[in-house]
Amino acid sequence: MGNLKKYLAESVLIVFSVLFALFINKLFDDHKTEERKQIALESIQKEIIRNNAILTEWKTHHIAMRDRIKSLVDQKNDSLKNVLLASKYLDLGLLSDQQSLINDILSDTAWESARTTGIIQAFNFEQIELLTKVYKMQEVLIDKTLMNILDLYFNADTHNMKNLDPTLLQLQLRFQELTGQEELMNYLYGEALKNFEIQ
Repeated sequence: MGNLKKYLAESVLIVFSVLFALFINKLFDDHKTEERKQIALESIQKEIIRNNAILTEWKTHHIAMRDRIKSLVDQKNDSLKNVLLASKYLDLGLLSDQQSLINDILSDTAWESARTTGIIQAFNFEQIELLTKVYKMQEVLIDKTLMNILDLYFNADTHNMKNLDPTLLQLQLRFQELTGQEELMNYLYGEALKNFEIQ
């Protein structure tokens, strides 16, 4: 009977030791996951701040281009239209003050890193939903809207100066869409940054 109690006590001690070790391991894993989550969120926050600054510059430039194109469509800038017509091709530089369409790239590296490593599973649902919306809209802006403008610009018919008026109208519509999406992106970036302040 004494040996039975001894074996029973040792068994309970072994089971308790194993459970305690599992508990400590779980706490350690949770702590590491929380650290990785915070690092990912800080990286995403920095990326959004940087993207917002870039987008603000883009928007100022694109609004000026949109307004210049609108003045041509509304026939309020005949001198610029005459300069355009004198050229053998549509000189986008005349519409953009000789600046490129974009001067920097919006990044999604921190977001993609969080997704591919799986750490976003530790984010709360609202964060995932908001950040997904931010980065999907950013993707639409870059891959669709800006590319539509470039596709129009690199289309051979665009540079047939007999088509200048319809081309300018198409550019006006596309720049209106672009600046509208940039305004939405500024709002979404702001919402995401507010979400980070709450955390």
